[in-house]
Amino acid sequence: MKGIACRTIGAWGAAVFALACLAPGLSGQGAGSIAGQVTEEGSLRPLSSAQVFIEGTGIGTFTNASGDFVLLNVPAGEQTITVRLVGYRQTSETVTVSAGSTATVDFALNVTAVQMDEIVVTGTGVATEKRRLGHTIATLDAAELENAPISDFSQLIAGREPGVVALPSSGYTGEGARIRIRGSASLSQLNEPIVYVDGIRVDRSAVQNFNGQGNPSRLDDIPPESIERVEILKGAAAATLYGTEASNGVIQIFTKRGTIGTPRFTLRADLTGISVPTNRILPVADFAGRACASPGCTGDGDAQRLADAVNLMSNRWGESVSPWTPVERDLIPDLLTTGFGQTYSGSLQGGTSVFQYFASARLATEDGPYDAAKNFDVAEGLDPENDTNRRASIHTNFTLIPSSDLRIGVTTLYSDMEHHTPDNSNNIYGVFSSALMSQLRLANTDPELGTINQYGQPAFATLRENAYQLNFVNSQHFAGSTNIDFSPT
Repeated sequence: MKGIACRTIGAWGAAVFALACLAPGLSGQGAGSIAGQVTEEGSLRPLSSAQVFIEGTGIGTFTNASGDFVLLNVPAGEQTITVRLVGYRQTSETVTVSAGSTATVDFALNVTAVQMDEIVVTGTGVATEKRRLGHTIATLDAAELENAPISDFSQLIAGREPGVVALPSSGYTGEGARIRIRGSASLSQLNEPIVYVDGIRVDRSAVQNFNGQGNPSRLDDIPPESIERVEILKGAAAATLYGTEASNGVIQIFTKRGTIGTPRFTLRADLTGISVPTNRILPVADFAGRACASPGCTGDGDAQRLADAVNLMSNRWGESVSPWTPVERDLIPDLLTTGFGQTYSGSLQGGTSVFQYFASARLATEDGPYDAAKNFDVAEGLDPENDTNRRASIHTNFTLIPSSDLRIGVTTLYSDMEHHTPDNSNNIYGVFSSALMSQLRLANTDPELGTINQYGQPAFATLRENAYQLNFVNSQHFAGSTNIDFSPT
């Protein structure tokens, strides 16, 4: 009967009738849907933006603000549903879908830590996964050091990473450290690593030939509160990426940026007392008998020399002096006192989806423990050199996102430094070296006897003259960059 009908209604009618005959069979291979909710296990808090998908197919969706989801046009039969959300353990469930009906399945996700691949910046200008590099890159997270007693960049990096050493220059107030990565690479060239701040190369050296050994560092102009992280390239590949100068290593400094959210303020004040232990420094000692030209003071004129030395030492040191009894004086502690340092800093961070901002300001002053003025008669209008340091800095970082394919970033850093320090270290005019070489029998404070030599320096210059040698630097510098990122597709 079906064959007769097909022949009498024609070809198109036969096709329509055949589809009608097969309809019951096709309904068994139809599609259904899956609905459910994704919540957090324990608290049952709905989780939004969770990815829900069927493995091996292109069917998937995201949960709404209530944690609900619906998957449409799901083939009938057993299907494996997977739910994934950052910060939670991935979960899968198997559900049977019937044609023309909706299957229901709910998920409760466990909280778990997600270890993501660290992204670092190389000399190629492209952010790269750290595990894909063939050389060593160390990363210092400044957030982990917020409570550490750090006053400058030299202290931020010192002792934080194997192979990276910050060598203090002399220990005087305001003097920076020399940075070495895996030791020194040259006997004649600068052994400091190359330094980049937000992709801009900066002066990495100290103020050269400033004062013997101790020099302030330009890197200390960067306020530690503005640093987000530091990447240190220690491998031999540094020279391949950055040139031969990078044989000493590369330091990449990344400053903080604005984040979406309400404004967040931070204020901090640090007050420091500074003292120098002197219990290991022996007193300077001398005796009048050293003025004789021959042993036992038996030579020509020795008697007069001895008498003059006894008289000079008695007048200078205020006590009865015998020719062969030593006189001792603690000259080094007389040049020291208790210093004082203070640091005030603050920052502002926040923004919207269109504009993010970060700004910080810092003022640090330090008056070190060296104080020669209390030992000399200060001349009118002229003071002995002191050990003081003042640094003021302002850092800003703004990000403007006018559209989804355009991002504009502007970074600025202004710093002002004034640094004073006396002659020091292995220096013939160094204040402490001349004090240690004092010969008390030569001390003279009477202008009628000749040049005033208050502590008895035998050569080059008196301690007072050395103390009046002025060594200071006053520098201001500005660093800024603008970055425009346009992604048309």
